[in-house]
Parts: sequence; C-alpha cells; structure tokens
Amino acid sequence: MKKILYILTACIGLLTSCAKDDDLESVENTEYERLTPGDTKYSYLKVLNLTPGSPVVNYYIDGTKFSASLASSGIENAGYTYNGLFPDFGYAATTPGSHKLTAKIIPTAAADASLEVLNTTISPAPGKYYTIYTTGQYSATNKMLGTPFVLEDVKPALDTSKIFVRLVNLAIGLPNIDLVKGPLVTDPKIITNIGYGQASDWVVVPNLGPGTAPTVPLWYINADTGAPLSTAVSNVILTKGRAYTLYIRGIFGTTGTTAVTTTFYTTFF
Repeated sequence: MKKILYILTACIGLLTSCAKDDDLESVENTEYERLTPGDTKYSYLKVLNLTPGSPVVNYYIDGTKFSASLASSGIENAGYTYNGLFPDFGYAATTPGSHKLTAKIIPTAAADASLEVLNTTISPAPGKYYTIYTTGQYSATNKMLGTPFVLEDVKPALDTSKIFVRLVNLAIGLPNIDLVKGPLVTDPKIITNIGYGQASDWVVVPNLGPGTAPTVPLWYINADTGAPLSTAVSNVILTKGRAYTLYIRGIFGTTGTTAVTTTFYTTFF
C-alpha cells in the first residue's frame, strides 16, 4: 500500500520508542510517497477550531480519520479543542474534489463520546492550499461546530527581507477591524475594515528594522470608532521570509475563555 509521507520530525522519537518490533517491520515494508509542494495530485488543508466551548474533536474525510493528534493509549484520547490548529505547521494532504468533512468528539470524552459535531462538504482544487475555520458557539443545547469558513491560502512571493501578514476576523459580534503597525494607535494602518467572516489580502509589514526575527508592534482598531481592542500594544516576534495569518477569535463583549483574543500562526515559510 502506498502512503503519503508527512514530515513530522518531532514525532519520530515517540514513534520509535513506543513501537513494537512487528510495528516497526510493518512501517519498514510500507511504500511511502514524498510530496512536492503544490503537486496538483493533491489538495492541502489546515483546520483551525474557532468555536468557543468546543469539546475535543478529531476530523475525518469521507469517514477516514484525517487529523493526527497523538494518543497515550490504545484508545484515542487526544484531539483538537477551541483554538486547536491541525497541523500546527505546514499542511495535510488529501485528494482534490468533493469530500465529506466531519468532526467527532473523542471516544474517551466524559460527555457525548464519539458524537458527530460537524458535517459539511468541501471541494478543494488540485494543488491549492486552504485553511478551514470552524465557527459559531458550542453549547449543551447546540452540540455542533458552526459552518466552516474556508479560505484559500495563496502563497505570496516570500522574501528573506520581508514579512507578510493577513488578518482574519472570526470573533462573533466584533465590529470591523483595522490593523495598525507601530507603537502608537495613531501610526499607519496596514489593513483596513475587515468584518466578521472576512480575510484581508497579504500585505508586507513596513519598517521592520534589523535582525531576522524583529518584534512587530500591532494595534487592532475598531474601524468605526478608532478605539483599540486592547489598551496595550500587541508586540509579536515574527520571522522574516515567512507569511503569517493574524486572527481574532472569541465572542465580543464576553470575558474569560470566550473573550476576544488576537493570535497568529505561520501560513507559509
């Protein structure tokens, strides 16, 4: 059987130390395929759980497990909850065309074990990259992840002297947002007027200064009022030569685990 080869360096030690001899023999005798980035034989996916209150889930494509969180026993006991990203670096591959994407609560959960909480259809194109964001709010009465927001990830022309960013707004009830780069709220805007369920184009972060991983000061601003979401600037360390997705999650007007929060991840490198 031919398998798709994913480069998961951090997992090699775990696989080696936990595997039995017959497991290792099976792995050694399996034919693997090394992927070339952008190969049109495949489509490339990330899944980010942005549903506040979500239980721990794993993802399936056409009924076959797609996500790959490690389990510490023979029974699946790990997965992805709110703000969990799969894979956390790079993309996972599937075949192009129409697929059923589902999510199920892990079977060791105390409540609603193995319950299907997402069922949707995706149609990725050959050789293209996508991030699938779950939406909505999970509750005891609404035991579903919201309709996914699917964003095609078009790779910008990376340059080792530049940093690219884009902004995704998936915070429920949040007004349209501007992004300011600089230590002051009044510094220039580099992204403007991104509403809920929207994403900006890629932009180059200006005036980076020296070093390969500079600290970048950012403000997230209410586009209507000019008021910042936070009273303090967000200082993030970003690496030149990469493209980052900045995203806003949570529920506007709440506190605690559902409060509006800004985060980022590496999209291309």
